[in-house]
Amino acid sequence: MYRTKAHIHFVGIGGIGMSGIATILRHQGYTISGCDINVEQISIEQLKKVGCIIYHGHNHSGCHDTSIDVVVFSSDISSEHPEITRAQARGIPTIRRALMLAELMRTKFSIAVAGAHGKTTTTSLISHILIQTHQDPTVIIGGHLHTISSNARWGDGDFLVAEADESDRTLEHLQATLALITNIDREHLNTYVDIEDIKKTFLRFLNNLPFYGKAIVCADSEHVRSLLPLPHLKIITYGIDHPAHIYAQNIVLESDSSTMDVYVQGEVVAKDVMVPIPGIHNALNALGALAMCSELGLSYDDMKHALASFKGVDRRFTYKGTWKGAELFDDYGHHPQEIHYTLLVARKRAKKRLIVVFQPQRYSRTHKLWDDFITVLSQHPVDQLIITDIYPAAETAIAGVNSQKLAAEIKLHSTQDTATYIPYEKDFQSIITYLDSITETDDLVLLLGAGKLNHIVPYLMQSISK
Repeated sequence: MYRTKAHIHFVGIGGIGMSGIATILRHQGYTISGCDINVEQISIEQLKKVGCIIYHGHNHSGCHDTSIDVVVFSSDISSEHPEITRAQARGIPTIRRALMLAELMRTKFSIAVAGAHGKTTTTSLISHILIQTHQDPTVIIGGHLHTISSNARWGDGDFLVAEADESDRTLEHLQATLALITNIDREHLNTYVDIEDIKKTFLRFLNNLPFYGKAIVCADSEHVRSLLPLPHLKIITYGIDHPAHIYAQNIVLESDSSTMDVYVQGEVVAKDVMVPIPGIHNALNALGALAMCSELGLSYDDMKHALASFKGVDRRFTYKGTWKGAELFDDYGHHPQEIHYTLLVARKRAKKRLIVVFQPQRYSRTHKLWDDFITVLSQHPVDQLIITDIYPAAETAIAGVNSQKLAAEIKLHSTQDTATYIPYEKDFQSIITYLDSITETDDLVLLLGAGKLNHIVPYLMQSISK
């Protein structure tokens, strides 16, 4: 029996983190089943293609198959969920997603990428470079990498590259060989007390590295710098604005890309490195990816060539087409810092006016970072700002925290007086009607947020043909 591959069941299998792990386990020969209330997701179709068994909804009879050996669930799933409690009553082990990821990371030379912002893009950049240089890595990402048209890839090579999530403290369970931290910020304050609490989780993550491991960290993040030095660990820093082992100079920002010269301890190692995604933040993400891949033995010439063909990650300033002669972009940014850099990119790209539709995500984040949201959305030169209702992400509403009030306060602080609240509807008709009344040729329309706002795209396209 010890040679028999187990049957692993995932509760909420369509989630971006869950589906990636399920895909890799399926490639390893495990029987994989899972349930989800949304079986129309792209991730579900990809899981079906590799042979996973999918059940629509929760507590389906198939979810209680007697052949199930292990049940995996994410932090979004309550431990009181009927599938969890029933499995426990039958003596079936139930483990959180991060613990299953930790088990997978033990099977290869593992690289974990963590940070408040930029970790999906940086993980994707590392993965792309390793794929293009024929390293055949295994990859688990919190977004759909266009290079592989998926969020996961099985490879026969030595490396496993994984995005590491700090949102629920489970980052502390991961034991990588090499770690990269993009930054540390006030985020996930529904889990953490304050920034010092957040820093403790990142420190525990670094302390899990073996004595022969290394940490590549961004020196531009003050909260990352505050963790250093770590005498028991080899640290390599990278940065643009702060002294670091690996840094960039002569950065030129274009509307859809950037170029930079890369230096290692004062010596130029690569000139005119092209980063084919826009923004200073993505130049920094690319620098981190180059630093990591250099530690894996790749030459800067090979990395430079590989980086040039990077196609981006879904929902990271992703071009969705034209609508009424305006360019339409979708971005996952939901934290004030992410919004700041995305708006810089959008403003540079826009030929004429910049129209932003923003859906805040989580009452807790909106509440704890209220002033920061007002600052970033009132001070950037946005020509038209539409704010729709908060996407709750299973949270309970907080009194006085709503998009009507947020829009009013942004309008009060903005010199352009452009913030408008429009209610969220499943068919988006109110938003579409308003956009239709204000959008002109050569405008740029940006959909911003981590909720369901991106679902408006097909409705927008259908509205053209009516």
